[in-house]
This record gives sequence, structure tokens and C-alpha cells, in this order.
Amino acid sequence: MNAIVEKNLYPALLNAIAHPLLIISETGQIEYVNSATENFFEMSAPILLRRNINQLVLFGSPLLALIAQVFEKHIAVNEYEIQFEIPRLHVTKIVDIQASLLDKTSTDDDGRLMSLMFIERGVANMIESHILSRNATKSIASMAEILAHEIKNPLSGIRGAAQLLSATANSDDKSLTTLICTETDRICNLIDQMEQFSDGRLPEFTPINVHLLIDHVKQLAQNGFGKHVKFVEHYDPSLPQISGNRDQIIQILLNLIKNACEALKDLPNASIKITTAYKTGLKLKVPNRDKLLSLPFELTIEDNGAGIEANLLPHIYDAFVTNKKGGKGLGLALVAKLVADHSAVIDYVGDKSGAKFRILFPFLTEEKA
Repeated sequence: MNAIVEKNLYPALLNAIAHPLLIISETGQIEYVNSATENFFEMSAPILLRRNINQLVLFGSPLLALIAQVFEKHIAVNEYEIQFEIPRLHVTKIVDIQASLLDKTSTDDDGRLMSLMFIERGVANMIESHILSRNATKSIASMAEILAHEIKNPLSGIRGAAQLLSATANSDDKSLTTLICTETDRICNLIDQMEQFSDGRLPEFTPINVHLLIDHVKQLAQNGFGKHVKFVEHYDPSLPQISGNRDQIIQILLNLIKNACEALKDLPNASIKITTAYKTGLKLKVPNRDKLLSLPFELTIEDNGAGIEANLLPHIYDAFVTNKKGGKGLGLALVAKLVADHSAVIDYVGDKSGAKFRILFPFLTEEKA
């Protein structure tokens, strides 16, 4: 502790906190912000320090009532899942808020000070979603192994018997044997897809330029299932490569973009926005690694459809969960598995204005560290 005081490391410690942290006076004047606060409000520290907290939020914001409560009752307050609107950015973020008075040694001539910390629920939900998707992957992997063993072999026998019967059957019966063959082929194809979940072999990873693969999948879409969709790209070309398997990354992108295109099928102004950006703050514990793995490469795929129904959200990475007519419900389950295989996380952050999936990958250099 003495070393921290002597070397004046307090600013460095506060900037190391991944969540936005502000210190404000009783009048609402902002006295201090850390680096995460600059990212949160998309404003530099010098500008923020010239502002009052009232200038950053809407009139009547729950945050203002919370601040007044802390100063009035001299208590620490924690509020969860608060809708925090930032008028300048035209966005609403769901945050947990921790507010408390600083001790008397921290006050200045202007009176008492208090600290405010915002914890975005997107990060918390992403971690929870990551855990759920990994559990779903394990569950479907076990199921796939059982199905492959217990069902696939008998199906081959059924199909063979149907072909033999077809050779001597009349025209009416041949339609039935054809139906049997068609249905056994369909079930075999379904199990082939499910076997992808139980394949324990590690894929070959190479340096991957994600932007090139996005363009590749976008071209596939524009020449096929996505002809009716306008694509909007916002790329950060300075982002380095990631370590990944080319075919699997393409499969992830293809599934998400195809889902979005299908959701926009009947929309006259259908659009999909694909964004890459640098994201700070999220670290993940991965197997066979002592250090936490940073996930700074953010990829988002967002459409302007109706979004995913609320009752499906807790189960979107489970197999056979779908609201699409004729859908098998395996696409997102496979995406979740492939994302996890890349030591990455996927999160759904959409709403009624459209579906939005966010994936955070480690950089190539981080993966090797």
C-alpha cells in the first residue's frame, strides 16, 4: 500500500478498472473519469470534466434520483438493470449502477463527493450466454453420438429394404417405397449435421483476416439468398488477424447472415449491418491457460427485422429451437459450438428493432501468449 501511495499509482489503478467510473460533486459536476468512462460516453476526459452529470442524461433519468438519494441519506446504493439513456448517442444501455459517498478525507472545498460505477449488462449477459451456449453444446454433442450409433445403421437397412421392395412393387406401392427412401435420407442428413457437434478433433488454426471472410460470405449472399438485402459495412481496418479455422469462421458468418436474410424476406427496405471494432474490458478463462484471455476483436451482425421472440431468447443456442417454418433449429447451436472452439464468445443484444449478434474473438497475438 505504501508503494502505491509513494508512486502515486491511484490513477493507474482507476484506469485499470474495466467499468466506467466517475466521481461527481454534490452539484453534479464531474470531477474525475477513468478510461472506460470515455469509451462509455464516447467523449474524451477533458470534455467530460467540463460537464455536469445532468448534461449527460435525460431529464427525469433514474440516475439523478439515485444520486440525490445517496447524498441525502448518506448511504451506498446498488441498482440493477437500469435503462440508461444517453441522448447525445441516441442509445439506451442496460446497466447496473453502484453509487457511494467518498469518505471525508476525499472531500474538497466544494463539498462532498461520490463515486458512480456503471456495469453494462451486455457484458454480464454475454458471460452468462457463453456458459449457456457451452452447456448446450455439450448436451447436443452427447446426443449426437447416441443418435449416430443407434439410429444411422438401422436407417441404412430400412433404405436398402425399401429399394429391394421397389424393384417388384406396383406403381402405387413404389410411391410408398420412394417416400421411405426420401425420409430415411432426410433423417440421415439431419444426423450428419448433428455429428458435427460430437467431432472432438481440433481443427487446424491459421492466421485469419476476418474482413476477407466477411466479404466472401457477403458475396455468396448477394448472389443467392440475400439478393433482396442491402449490406452496410463499418470495418476497422486496423484490427489485426485472429487465429482460427477458415472453414469454420465462414460457417459462423454464413449461418448468422443467412438467418438475418431469411428474417428480412418480406421487408421492402431490408438491410444488414456488419461491424468490426476494438472492444476493451472482456476477459475469459479458458482451459489449459493460466492467464485470462482478452477478447478485443468485436464483430456484430445486425438486421432491421423484428428480432428474436422474447420467449426463445433463453434457448436460442439449444438444438431444435426455432420459429422458422421447416427449420431444424441447428444453425445457432452449431454457431455456438464453433465460436467456443475459437475461445470466443457470442451474445445476442438485439431488440424489437432487429436482431443483433455480437462475437468477441481474441487477437492472434493474444491467443499465442
